[in-house]
Amino acid sequence: MKNLYFVVIMLLICVGAMSQEITVRFTGQLNGANYCQLDSVLITNTTRGWSENVVYPDTVIVLGSMVNISNEETFGQGLGQNVPNPFNCETSVELTISQQENVILQLLDAGGKVYAEYKSLLKEGSHKFNISTANPQTYILNAIAGKKNYSIRMVNVGSGCANFIKYTGASTGLVAKLTSTNEFHTGDQMEYVGYTTIENNVVTSETISQVQTENQDFIFEFAYTFAPDVETLDATDITGATASLYGEITTNADSIISEKGFFYGIDENELINHVIADSNFNVTLTDLLVNTTYYYKAYVTYSTDTIYGETRSFRTRGNTLNEYEFVDLGLPSGKSWATCNVGANNPEEFGNYYAWGEISVKDEYSWDNYIYGSATYDETYQSYTDVHITKYNNVSSWGSVDNIYTLEDSDDVANLTRGTGWRIPTKEEIDELKDNCTWTWTTINDVYGYLVTGPNENSISFLLLVTEVRTLIKMNMVFIGLALLTTKVLVMD
Repeated sequence: MKNLYFVVIMLLICVGAMSQEITVRFTGQLNGANYCQLDSVLITNTTRGWSENVVYPDTVIVLGSMVNISNEETFGQGLGQNVPNPFNCETSVELTISQQENVILQLLDAGGKVYAEYKSLLKEGSHKFNISTANPQTYILNAIAGKKNYSIRMVNVGSGCANFIKYTGASTGLVAKLTSTNEFHTGDQMEYVGYTTIENNVVTSETISQVQTENQDFIFEFAYTFAPDVETLDATDITGATASLYGEITTNADSIISEKGFFYGIDENELINHVIADSNFNVTLTDLLVNTTYYYKAYVTYSTDTIYGETRSFRTRGNTLNEYEFVDLGLPSGKSWATCNVGANNPEEFGNYYAWGEISVKDEYSWDNYIYGSATYDETYQSYTDVHITKYNNVSSWGSVDNIYTLEDSDDVANLTRGTGWRIPTKEEIDELKDNCTWTWTTINDVYGYLVTGPNENSISFLLLVTEVRTLIKMNMVFIGLALLTTKVLVMD
């Protein structure tokens, strides 16, 4: 009889052991430091041969033998794990109680020192709290609800905040934890795998495999290398045929990069040329066209993706005479043209305006202040009469005819400002430019004008207003009426 009693007692003990509930909690951590939200957790009982998923926002599951247990709804009561964890100064936590209780929450360190405390009479249900901690260390949050005591460990990685426990609200009724309906016995072999999404990529943790015998918190470690951010830097060392390009990885420099370089070309919308950069993210382009605008952007190849920096531009230089740039357009005469107008420092600048044969800039132009001519304004006919030209004249009624079509050096502002070899172009040279080049209406730095491309594909930014271009093309290179020719271009012998 004693033996039978002993067997019954042992069976009850075994059934009790098999029926013990075990709660496991999950959180995620990215690259060994930062909290990472879980999408889901795959839970596998290899002993019983079943699997199921815990899907966010659930991060807690109750395992327990369902043998001979009624189908009553099981509610999770107690203190849930804080989210996020680890956290930076502030985190949140929920406490669930099945009936109205006097509740005490205490924030302690590992040595038992109390940093903050909350006391209140709370109704049944789930209650939310914000927790703030001042120092980067491990804390214990202890909750006393009636005669029950719960506690969790929390890891703060931030500093400079206050220590407090703040009640933020309650929801009516009980909040059920995910309770597994699959058979579980204490000592079963379990496997846990976490999943999260980073930059639209699903990332999987390593599998945690162990015999489950007690309540436990699991932290899934996720390793992920973020895509780098790339910046295209200014070009340097620009000549007529070369330029140095630079790029920089501004964030996530530790990313695994298989290649870095540049795409470039003369069409901003179609960068057809490609060059690989050195380890310093630098490359020198060669064999470029002179006096040509190039567009370029840096890139890095990361994993299977290519990341691009912004598109920037530079303009190659022409050759120089007396330190002023010129471009050989491949014209039949062999003449070269300046890259900038007189008085300008960049191709898109208009430069200065001059009367024909004069070398000084004026605020206004009229017959009264023209050094080589004069005229009388007839109010009746509203036109100029009695025109007299003293130089650069080919009309006999205007005075002595000299038929000079080229400015003398003393009257040539290009020659005087830029030195020997530079002069204002003749009509024939302008006609040659008009007839042998391609003129494309465009903008540079928001300035409208013509891009003039020669037979050899070299070009100049001949940025003139349409009326001025027509004046240059049609002008007989003499002073007629008030058509004061502006010195907008010049030619090199």
